[in-house]
Amino acid sequence: MYVEHKFIKPNKLEARIYQQLIAASALKDNTLVVLPTGLGKTAIAALVIAGLLTKKDGKVLIIAPTRPLVEQHYRTFKDILNIDGIVAITGKIPPAKREKIYREGKIFIATPQVIENDILSGRLKVDDFILLIADEAHHTVGNHAYAFVAKSFKDKCHILALTASPGHDVDKVMEICENLGIKRIEFRDESDEDVKPYVAKVRMIPIRVELLEEFKKALKLLDDALKERLKFLKDHGVIDSINVTKTELLELNNKLFSYDDEVKYELIKKCSEALKLMYAKELLESQGKDVFLKYIEKLSLQRSKSAKNVVCDERVKKAVNLLKSLNVEHPKYPKLLELIKSILEKNKDERIIVFAQYRDTVDKIVSLLEKNGIKAIKFIGQSCRDGKGMSQKQQVEAIERFKREGQVLVSTSVSEEGIDIPAVNYVIFFEPVPSEIRTIQRRGRAMRGEGGTCYILISKGTSDEAYYWSALKKEREMKRTLRAICKAIEKKLKEKYGEDPIKKEYLEEKEDKEEKIETKEEKKEEEKKEEPKEEKRKLTLLDFLKSSGKEEKREEEKKETGKKKIKIIVDVREKGMAKLLSEKAEVELKTLELGDYIVSDRVVIERKTDEDFVNSIIDKRLFNQLKDLKKVERPILIIEGNNFSRIHENAIKGAILSIILDYRIPIIFTKDREETADYIIKIAEREQLKEKRPVSIRYGKRAMTLQERQKFIVESLPDVGGALAERLLEHFKTVENVFTASERELMRVEGVGEERAKKIREVLTTEYKK
Repeated sequence: MYVEHKFIKPNKLEARIYQQLIAASALKDNTLVVLPTGLGKTAIAALVIAGLLTKKDGKVLIIAPTRPLVEQHYRTFKDILNIDGIVAITGKIPPAKREKIYREGKIFIATPQVIENDILSGRLKVDDFILLIADEAHHTVGNHAYAFVAKSFKDKCHILALTASPGHDVDKVMEICENLGIKRIEFRDESDEDVKPYVAKVRMIPIRVELLEEFKKALKLLDDALKERLKFLKDHGVIDSINVTKTELLELNNKLFSYDDEVKYELIKKCSEALKLMYAKELLESQGKDVFLKYIEKLSLQRSKSAKNVVCDERVKKAVNLLKSLNVEHPKYPKLLELIKSILEKNKDERIIVFAQYRDTVDKIVSLLEKNGIKAIKFIGQSCRDGKGMSQKQQVEAIERFKREGQVLVSTSVSEEGIDIPAVNYVIFFEPVPSEIRTIQRRGRAMRGEGGTCYILISKGTSDEAYYWSALKKEREMKRTLRAICKAIEKKLKEKYGEDPIKKEYLEEKEDKEEKIETKEEKKEEEKKEEPKEEKRKLTLLDFLKSSGKEEKREEEKKETGKKKIKIIVDVREKGMAKLLSEKAEVELKTLELGDYIVSDRVVIERKTDEDFVNSIIDKRLFNQLKDLKKVERPILIIEGNNFSRIHENAIKGAILSIILDYRIPIIFTKDREETADYIIKIAEREQLKEKRPVSIRYGKRAMTLQERQKFIVESLPDVGGALAERLLEHFKTVENVFTASERELMRVEGVGEERAKKIREVLTTEYKK
């Protein structure tokens, strides 16, 4: 049985009750849909698009995290929907052409980064859209482009969010919901009755391998070196126990920079060394000697003291020499080969995906399989670190080869999400990952057929064990979290309606369709009743939880204060800050020759983080930049953060004094990005609203017009801004007349008082003395 709808092609979408119930719910409110892989999140999206476009006209935006997934969605929706104007948008399409596409198209599928750029540059008009669909919605947190796009759309249109795994952390789930304006969560897992018939079950089978004695000896040496560093940190009271995790050490490393202690730098160094040793141990435990030795080699090329101390530690040297003498690799490799051979012996046409954390490991696995006559295909990300990345074209070709002739796809995390790899029954993790989201996504690759098997290779008694159990625990917590949130919402709905109104309405409509055929007039009347009232703000999930006592009362949203009155020109490299500024100002992205932000025709702001400031002193580019910055009338330097520990404080103080006294550039110190953005906004408001100065770029290759030169000369007079310069020129007609006017004549112009007139005449008539 298939869905019948004017916007859905015949015999293209199977009619599943749970999908239709979820879609009916999603048509009423902004909804987060959490469904295991293979249960048809895309089908729900198609039903929501068709349902919403039936009610009102407008454009639809679908965002997905990767280009391959964008292309896959484009093909899927073209195949399902009976709608013209479906377009895939990528960064390869020139900006001017994208602007035209947005005007002419109907349904757009793109990565959030492209949409973010087009919103900031004004190419995409959010008000034209009636629906945003966020696929893989667990990315909608922090400073990710997903979050920016969601916040831009959530008060303007309907939102549907889709994911297989939003995470176990309550705060993270709430952040996703808040960013997307979610009112309702539709959550199903393998235990729900309505999805059981469609669930492809995956068996999780851990396979434990025993490490070689030489590996154990090398690990003991590394562990001794690590414990020595941790004991130093414990003795100085910065950790309670030497049994700390890598995450705890990373947090400590950040905190130590703010310590006011005479051994501060020694603590920072020891913490950094401990992190490097912990990482080296994990590589040897889970990846093998070759990956470990490459890491130590990279450390030996670094200039930092912590890296040198690790490499020069006698215990590390012994471990390296011991492993170099070995002719065997990690026992995971022969076990992996044995496992793949046993699968292919049963069915030579079987397809298998192997996930590995590191590209070096991917290369080793591909080489091992090919030597043993197994068709293995490498699949890695587009990043070109060390020239090892794959282009999008190469990625597409690799997937097509795998479908056509490959037996094993060996991949990094790039294929965890959404890549179109059909009918895979076997997935193998070369190592466990501690993230429940990534575990679910990887395991989901074996849910594309009728179900499959997921093998996880674990080194006994190592961090592999901890990561394996951590991911399982987090997945259980995620399900508990989602069910608790869903229950809170369901309770509130039942208090108000007596039962779930969405389900009740859907079932009633289904019965009506079987009993009678509505006339066109009746349908129109019903659609009018269902039409959401745009003037009312939609309640969010947070509103429900607040009213049911599950969430502490938060500060009410600030009322919109009207249209943005200020404009800021932002350098394209400052896109992260542009997102913050766009909340309170009109932002224009440009490639700037000088500075990072232009807030008026005379004020240009250069922003440096503490790390960039220190680096620019070390590599001596700071003062060349400041020399260029002096080309503008009123430059400002913002230094963000207070971690200057890499160089002596006298060097920092000397640089700051030189900037202020020699270059006469004022400095503003800020603690974080938010405070920096606040200062930039306030400076822009002062220049544009109070001083009435325009926003323009004074420097550059373009020659000034005659009028601009005249205005520029008059603006050089004391206390004369852009607006006053125009009034003076309009009154006196020429620059010469302005310069020869008396005090009394100057005071006839609005804005020129006695004091200002005296200053102008003083500058023009006082004899110059060197």
